[in-house]
Amino acid sequence: MSASDNFNYSQWGTNNYHTICGLIAESALYGIYIALVAYALRLLGFGDGNRSKPRLLTLFSLLLMFAVSTILWALDITDFLRGLHKILIDTDGTAVQRNADYLIELNPRVVIQTTFFSVEYLIGDAVVVWRACAVWGYSRKIIFLPILMLTSATVLVSIFVGCLGVHDWAYIAGEPETCYKSYLGVFFLSLSTNLMATTLIATRAWMHHRLLLRSSGQKSTVTRILILLVESGLIYLLIWATKSISAFGTLSSTLTGQFAVSMLNSMGNQIVGLYPTLLVS
Repeated sequence: MSASDNFNYSQWGTNNYHTICGLIAESALYGIYIALVAYALRLLGFGDGNRSKPRLLTLFSLLLMFAVSTILWALDITDFLRGLHKILIDTDGTAVQRNADYLIELNPRVVIQTTFFSVEYLIGDAVVVWRACAVWGYSRKIIFLPILMLTSATVLVSIFVGCLGVHDWAYIAGEPETCYKSYLGVFFLSLSTNLMATTLIATRAWMHHRLLLRSSGQKSTVTRILILLVESGLIYLLIWATKSISAFGTLSSTLTGQFAVSMLNSMGNQIVGLYPTLLVS
């Protein structure tokens, strides 16, 4: 390190500490995800010989989400290791110059990660909505609004990617306002879709519970499963709502907030696929 090198090693070290903690949490969730996908594969693909189209489509969706989660996990590790290499191992130029070069190199990967993450939670939302609609017997009145919201989210993701393309894929340095607003809209549509799905399942659980109270006064296995789906849905909504708040950038104003954002971003790559997989397993 030369005396003229004005690189902020303290901030860089703090950022890497946050990244390492996020990678540890993400890797732990990825391990759980592997076990859950293996169970879902056995249950949906090879459990009882049932090869119906809806079942195979669900299995394909789960495997696609798992593949995307795997790619995101691998890219997170790549980003971290490349950053270490650029600053600590590469000796060409000052640390400030090397960091600037790294950010230029990082930008395309972040665009890919953001796009893949968007695709993952669109698939996840579709699985969650499908499960909620199945509970209601695929009523057209029930299906219409969730499908409309899913379609709107898909359109906004396409607008976001197209917007980045028009503006030379600028993301890390600050994406244009139109791109930012379209991506923010996707967050809230996804949150609203999951809230609607959880509400639909909760309503069905309540109706089923009241029906059983009138007949036998005892909870059935179906009721317990529905309650479990509602509880897990509420936990997922809480995590998703917190992550959506981080999109405003207000959490990043403090050191604790930066740590929280880093953890949520890393864990979100796996949680988005984990919850729908848990839902169908």
